[in-house]
Amino acid sequence: MLLVSLLLAAQILSPPALTKLRQDEDWSVWCADKPQGYPHKCLRPTADSLLSLGGEVRYRYEFTDDPVWGGDPQDDHGVFMQRYVGFADWHLGSRWRLFGQVTSAIADGRAAGPSIPDQNRLSVQQSFVQYAAKDYRLTLGRQELNLGSGRLLDVREGPNVRRRFDAGVVNWQLGDWQWQGLVARPWRFKTGNFDDRVDHSQGLWGFYGTTRGPLSGNLDLYYLGYRNEHARYAQGQGVELRHTLGTRVFGDAGPWSWNWEFIYQFGRFDGGDIRAWSLASDTRYRFSAPLAPELGLSANVASGDKNPNDNKLGSFNALFPRGNYFSEMALLGPRNFYNLHPYLGLNLTPTLVLTTELDFFWRLEKGDGIYGPAGQLLRPAYSSGSRYVGTEFAANFTWTPLRGHLLTAIYGHSFPGPALGDAEDEDFLELTWQYRF
Repeated sequence: MLLVSLLLAAQILSPPALTKLRQDEDWSVWCADKPQGYPHKCLRPTADSLLSLGGEVRYRYEFTDDPVWGGDPQDDHGVFMQRYVGFADWHLGSRWRLFGQVTSAIADGRAAGPSIPDQNRLSVQQSFVQYAAKDYRLTLGRQELNLGSGRLLDVREGPNVRRRFDAGVVNWQLGDWQWQGLVARPWRFKTGNFDDRVDHSQGLWGFYGTTRGPLSGNLDLYYLGYRNEHARYAQGQGVELRHTLGTRVFGDAGPWSWNWEFIYQFGRFDGGDIRAWSLASDTRYRFSAPLAPELGLSANVASGDKNPNDNKLGSFNALFPRGNYFSEMALLGPRNFYNLHPYLGLNLTPTLVLTTELDFFWRLEKGDGIYGPAGQLLRPAYSSGSRYVGTEFAANFTWTPLRGHLLTAIYGHSFPGPALGDAEDEDFLELTWQYRF
């Protein structure tokens, strides 16, 4: 009984984990227990309210030799990026909540000048009000969003500027299912101060549910609707209305862990039909051996368009995915491809992890193009008679010496394949220090 009491006390006295979406952190239990530490999380402007302050500082240096396989201008000395975040989370009693966040993202050294994912000098990143009833929670306003493993909707942590939406989100529980419904529009970023605008040409809506699944895992089911007034594919440009149905199974059992997802899409593009699909898998095995080696394989495929001259579009659209979908080099996007991605993780110390990986990448249909991480067309349809796009190698050191501190060092090399045509090998170096509080 004493051991159980000590374990429960340790759980209560441990501060909440720092989450990907900072608004998901709940400090109410910690602050209710008269904690010693983190006073900025336990401010009480009134007797029945709780105000938590937090933020982030991130410095990142990147150097790329022959960026985009020699297709982009060469940076002389690399790019230095800074990101500063401050937020306030104010709980007004047990029902109401106000959340605000300001972000500054700055980049220097890009040969072609700062790009949209690199720089957004000053902006209100989040500003929402939330109401929590007994059976549901409603959130209205500007906010960061993430669903599942981020294959279709992700905050985009890798780039210097994170993604945000104007959205209405409702969360509720029905039996063993936890559901989330949303209606949202993304923001269109610019590089200056408070000059961003809501992108009224795009819209996103749908619902996402999760419950316990087979094999000691979890099961997700979802529907997402998407409209883009200015969609662009190898087939051309036009209005896109796309519906996405998906299911995801993920979990772990003993040394095994898995994350598999199947997605089907249908709709209309420029007067024609959309029929697209994707299958994604990530399977890992952790060995009981020195350094706790973890061997994994990610195998994925997404449909492409077989004939750009007909009125049917087969290209998969990953909507708003992770920026580093395949690697930190962020060269390719999840559209018209299949790949094999083996990797090995080693715990060199309790706080230092080395991950090495290879990624072999092909395009699925020669009648469709090769796409970048934001869906931009890198090579047109029939640009080559080959499917093989290339191979990437990367080594990633991740060090977490203290709570909130993260240091990473990444080296990557891309070997272009014949599908890219005239292309140079690309080398990539990234050094990052991040502190969240």
